[in-house]
Amino acid sequence: MHVRPFALAIVLSLALAPGSYAVQQAKSRYSTIELSKCRSAGTSAWQCNGLPGYPVYVATAKLHTFVSVGPAGQTRRAAKQSLRVANTLFDGRSPRTAVEWRFIIRDKKVVPYATIVRYFTQSKEARGEVVVVTRVTDAESCQVARIDALANRNAMVLAREIADRQARTFDCRQEPSIAGATGKSPM
Repeated sequence: MHVRPFALAIVLSLALAPGSYAVQQAKSRYSTIELSKCRSAGTSAWQCNGLPGYPVYVATAKLHTFVSVGPAGQTRRAAKQSLRVANTLFDGRSPRTAVEWRFIIRDKKVVPYATIVRYFTQSKEARGEVVVVTRVTDAESCQVARIDALANRNAMVLAREIADRQARTFDCRQEPSIAGATGKSPM
């Protein structure tokens, strides 16, 4: 196959352009939330270590947990978003949980665009697990999607796909979607 040098140069320049997502493989890193090791950020609120420049803000109120990331995380939309039913980040066996960060490398720096966190839920009828995908930018974080982890064997794979395909362009004025099969976990 013959490719014209000019056409090849254009394709390569677009693919290698700064900020191009096409050639950058999404990656994951993990941080841990253990409230006893986090700094108090007010009554029932904590600031925990995340990725450099992206602390994790955690708050609890009326049996609901709120998670936001980034500088001034408490002011971002995610800090006001939780599930409808009672929930926590901790499964009862451990005081720690993980945050999965989806990111790319730009100018030799880790640039996150999404987090994935598992919530443990409870209603009068049932207990459940819900995986939440949250958009991350320098200025905003908000929930993108919620996945019933008990109804979807591949909940984490689905969460990564949603993070990689939707989180970067998600409009934080929208409500998060329910993705995959539903029905086993109260959300």
